[in-house]
Amino acid sequence: MKASPRQQRLLLDLQDLDTLIAQQLRKRKMLPQRAALAGLAGELTAAKQDFMAAQRELDAHTAEFDRIASDVDLVAQRVKRDEEKLAVSTAPKEAQALTAELEQLAARNGVLEEKQLEIMELQEAAQTAFAAATAVLEGVDGRRAEFQCELDEAEAAINRELAINKKEREGLSAELQRDLYTLYESLRGRLGFGAARLRGNISEASNMALAPAELADIRAAGPDEVIFCPGTGAILVQVEEAA
Repeated sequence: MKASPRQQRLLLDLQDLDTLIAQQLRKRKMLPQRAALAGLAGELTAAKQDFMAAQRELDAHTAEFDRIASDVDLVAQRVKRDEEKLAVSTAPKEAQALTAELEQLAARNGVLEEKQLEIMELQEAAQTAFAAATAVLEGVDGRRAEFQCELDEAEAAINRELAINKKEREGLSAELQRDLYTLYESLRGRLGFGAARLRGNISEASNMALAPAELADIRAAGPDEVIFCPGTGAILVQVEEAA
């Protein structure tokens, strides 16, 4: 294949740009905030589980307290009704029955009030545990939100750079002759890179010195002849060594 020296130099520019884009993609993938978020996932799950467990316990004690409070109200209503009946009753047997029931209701009320106090203590402890679990969850979730915000900002910055570089790549690839670009893309897909510099006798594709015979064959080729690295198969473009 033949391509002008300018076309071959454009190929190196394209390779440099592709290398830069690949570096930016790796950088985006390996952002430290991403690893921090992954490391926080287990802690966040545990905090959520503790929060839900504390909430269930608090809800259970609250429901039990409400049930007992309802029973206390029913006893109070029954006491009021019996006391009203007793106040107007003229039958000794009825009065005796009402008095006995009031005594039973008083005993029942005492049991309920004692149970209420026990539940209130449990409810208070559960409320404290729930508040602590809430604080832990909010703390972990707050750190997660900070990491996510930092990650979004870092990704946005890289994406802006990528957009510029990809736009430049479109322009470069449009300047390349189609067969040369197709060859480059084929090699890049297979090797991970498509073109490299030949500096003196060093192939930057393999980072090795070429054998004298290999170098002689390359030097004998015309300036518009597309040459390849003997070690990797990538396109080699001869460049002048820096002074």
